[in-house]
Amino acid sequence: MKRLWILNHHSGLEGDRHYELAKEMAAAGMEVVVFLSAFDHQTETCICEKTVTIRKVQKGVSYVWLRTTPAYHGNGIARILNMISYYQLMRKYEKTFYKKFQAPDAVIGSSVHPFVWENAWHIAQKNRIPFICEIRDFWPLSFTEIYGWSRFHPVCLLFSLLERRAYRRADAIVTSMEFGYRYLEQFPYVRKERIYWIPNGYHTARIDQVLQDADVSLPEELEHYLQKNWCAVYTGSFVDSERLPDMLDAASYMQKHEMGEIKFAFIGDGHLRQELEARVEQEKLKNVRIFPRIEKSQVAVALSKAKVCIAALKDDRVLNDLGLSLNKLNDYLYSGNPTVFACNSVNVVGESGGGIVVPCSDPQAYAEALMKIFHMPESQRREMGERGKKMIREKYNYALLAGKYMQILTDCAEGTLLNKERP
Repeated sequence: MKRLWILNHHSGLEGDRHYELAKEMAAAGMEVVVFLSAFDHQTETCICEKTVTIRKVQKGVSYVWLRTTPAYHGNGIARILNMISYYQLMRKYEKTFYKKFQAPDAVIGSSVHPFVWENAWHIAQKNRIPFICEIRDFWPLSFTEIYGWSRFHPVCLLFSLLERRAYRRADAIVTSMEFGYRYLEQFPYVRKERIYWIPNGYHTARIDQVLQDADVSLPEELEHYLQKNWCAVYTGSFVDSERLPDMLDAASYMQKHEMGEIKFAFIGDGHLRQELEARVEQEKLKNVRIFPRIEKSQVAVALSKAKVCIAALKDDRVLNDLGLSLNKLNDYLYSGNPTVFACNSVNVVGESGGGIVVPCSDPQAYAEALMKIFHMPESQRREMGERGKKMIREKYNYALLAGKYMQILTDCAEGTLLNKERP
């Protein structure tokens, strides 16, 4: 197994799942190419002007940015068209990619959207190599459960068709959700032994080095706020799925009930930013500050200076009970600080003992959990944080996960019947 192509519309660089896996695989001697969109989903801007931009980002790892169109905001038809644009550009320039990189020995098609599965299957069929269907979001399940779309909506029907085709065709199905097999077992042609769990991981050695070197600084205003106050810190995207309004509800509750010992720092960006800033101003939440997005290495530094990390999810049992794999929880737990997490499903915070899990959308319970951590003896708070850190080091380390992934690829390559006509 010498060359691997990874198709992921929403991939990224430092800290991204496939970037970190690719680095580890490259260190083991593989050549990895990641194909992604040049339209950044979080900032809603296009980061490359050319239709195709190719760059070697480190030894053994190349990135190909496709300038997908149109630009979009939210989850309307423009986003669907942007997904289709990715599919079209991959097909259009496929021969160019063969000339540049040579044909791969295996290909991974990674959702968010299912069109990448069609691209990956076409590449696999043409080159008689293993096709790995990777699932990081179940579509159209996310449309019906999160956005309330009818399962008979045209987009849901299309995505359902693509989903079934991918599951039937794949040599292996990799899901980032621990219990994803519960959803997949409804399909009679999906054998459980073809399903593998590879969660979103964490590059523990790199973060250790960043903190040890102490040469990564924070913006002055953020640094001052974290040093001056006992802070509960959120880092990440300001989007609907992260339930920032629920955390603001907790901050509002604490201000009304004179729990002024704790301050909140929300660090990030996204389409909810203006709404959150307006609410902080309207409700005069003096215990809340909102800061701009920072780099991945700066996130580790900011979290190391926090006292507690905070996150929340919507109560969506259908999706959450398939298993959570949130990058931010890896960041949080590895910081060595306790985490307060609003979630009604099994999650790594509860499993590790690295924090307190509270019910969704319950500001009083959230506030009380924060105050409980505030009043803990320092030794007890440190012990709680270390339990979470130990879990990430032993089960979510990217070096370990990359080794497991490479074994899956090898097993598929050895077991694939190259002359078999797959559906």
